[in-house]
Amino acid sequence: GTVIRLQPFGAFVDLGGIDGLIHVSKMSWTRINDPSEVLTEGQSIKVKIERVNREAGKISLSYRDTFENPWDSVAERYPARSRVKGTVTRLTDFGAFIRLEAGIEGLLHVSEIAHRRVHRASDILQQDQQLEVQVLTVDPKAQRISLSLKALESPVDPEGAVEEGQTSRAKTNGGEKSVRTDLRGGTDRKSGGEQFGLKW
Repeated sequence: GTVIRLQPFGAFVDLGGIDGLIHVSKMSWTRINDPSEVLTEGQSIKVKIERVNREAGKISLSYRDTFENPWDSVAERYPARSRVKGTVTRLTDFGAFIRLEAGIEGLLHVSEIAHRRVHRASDILQQDQQLEVQVLTVDPKAQRISLSLKALESPVDPEGAVEEGQTSRAKTNGGEKSVRTDLRGGTDRKSGGEQFGLKW
């Protein structure tokens, strides 16, 4: 058919006397904001007929289904535990979407960004930032990939200090015991009672 008109919601295609509509979600395996990113008026294209509604006189078309679905072989290209590079495409309160290739995005959940608590992905990441992550799980049917950034980083800082809130193992005569590294205190400082005449 021939693209005869572009609209924000899709493109109308002349199939030879009758028109069909390609919805914007059926234009590309990659997320797009406007049909003009993929098609132009007057362009001759091959489409797939998805549905015909005779009563309403409407034909639904797909342009992206004339190309290979990148999710069909995603498990082979991005197996679990593999290291991949991607670009931050969207930031949300619950995480960030990372584009691994055209049509393939994975979710970096906020809990997988760093070993310390992160409230918002935007506190650590930026739009269009490129980074390396590890693949946690792949679900081709649901078209979902879970990613992790902290899996590639050590939970201990370069000086050997344990992250705040974690427990370290301390050796004693009786074996080992857990020590809270985020607790502060001890007997090596004044109690404040001296200002009232107290000696403790």
